[in-house]
Amino acid sequence: MSTAVPTPIDHSARYRQHLRACGFQAKPASAWDARAAQSSWKRRHDDYSEAFLARLDLSGVDTALDVGCGPGLLSLPIAMRVGHVHALDYSAGMLEGLRAAINRDGASNITPWALSWTDDWHDVPRCDLAIASRSLMVPDLEAALHKLDAHARQRACITFATSPRAGVPELADLLGRDWVPMPDHRYPINMLLDMGREPQVDYLPESVRDVAQDADGLVRQTVELFGALDVDEEARVREWHARSPQHRFGTAPTRRWAFIQWATSE
Repeated sequence: MSTAVPTPIDHSARYRQHLRACGFQAKPASAWDARAAQSSWKRRHDDYSEAFLARLDLSGVDTALDVGCGPGLLSLPIAMRVGHVHALDYSAGMLEGLRAAINRDGASNITPWALSWTDDWHDVPRCDLAIASRSLMVPDLEAALHKLDAHARQRACITFATSPRAGVPELADLLGRDWVPMPDHRYPINMLLDMGREPQVDYLPESVRDVAQDADGLVRQTVELFGALDVDEEARVREWHARSPQHRFGTAPTRRWAFIQWATSE
């Protein structure tokens, strides 16, 4: 007796279902504008940037596209090694930081673009390399991957979270809150395979945590994650912070990131 072939998995549909299950809300540009104004923002991401750049293959690359470029943490060092970088972001604050860095460093080979994933990229040139670093948690991941792939002549590279931020599952248990983690790197890998690409996967080391975070800061971040806390819940969070300093949420990234690259086609 023959066994029926399983129905192909629609990874894009499952991704959208997962986003709905975890209550995903895309951040408005204003949220990133606020982060761009934080003077210590760049310092907190140096270790991630170094790990990313160490794995990025720039051989034969003259032009690069950086989608979700922020203040240029990757665009600037890449521009020192290639002919030209096109840097896209939908946050005016982040682009303001990028332009300030361009002027500071004299990086005349970077072109900023005020664009989002859903905007028309018709005027953005195709580049040898296209990257999207930690900028792909979007409502339509499949469309974003196709868009990035189409703008890359040789290859593309992304990073995607492999797990939730350190401490979040423990906090959910502590508060007795229902919590669904965000989609992880398995979704873009499977979507790329569905696209006929052959993704190569590596993993960045977990970033160093900022253990100087105080209890008030942890309470604020807990509210951002889970909503308003009652008096008892806030007390539990503060007690948890006091007895478990290794679980403090600093403002440094504490996720493990998958580094995913693939060859594109003309």
